[in-house]
Amino acid sequence: MDALAITLACLALNVYHEARSEPIEGQLAVAYVTLNRANDSGKDVCDIVGEPHQFSWTTGNIIYLEHGWMLTPEARPTDKKAYQIALTMAEQALYKRLPDPTQGATHYHAEYVQPGWSRTKVQHYVIGKHKFYLD
Repeated sequence: MDALAITLACLALNVYHEARSEPIEGQLAVAYVTLNRANDSGKDVCDIVGEPHQFSWTTGNIIYLEHGWMLTPEARPTDKKAYQIALTMAEQALYKRLPDPTQGATHYHAEYVQPGWSRTKVQHYVIGKHKFYLD
């Protein structure tokens, strides 16, 4: 698998686990936040997705290896239709075929939680059940 395909897979997994029940715009927004964070940090998308405590789904669902990470069996997508939509939204964001609905947000959280970091950011948008923040 080439580097671009791996990047797309990491991005699609993040969209699937973080936003598969969200509207299309919300899934696209999660993809863009992941990309925005990677661009701001200079890190690879897979490094951003696999970074501990950055996304709720990764806690307990990825195994850290010396040179990266891998999914536990429980983290593998089971809803093929939802994964295909997540993959499509990841592609749209990665290739910039659709504009960033967050206009550069680097963080988000579900509206039913209030993480400590959110007090240091400016809430920019609410899309679906997620709040999006700018630095």
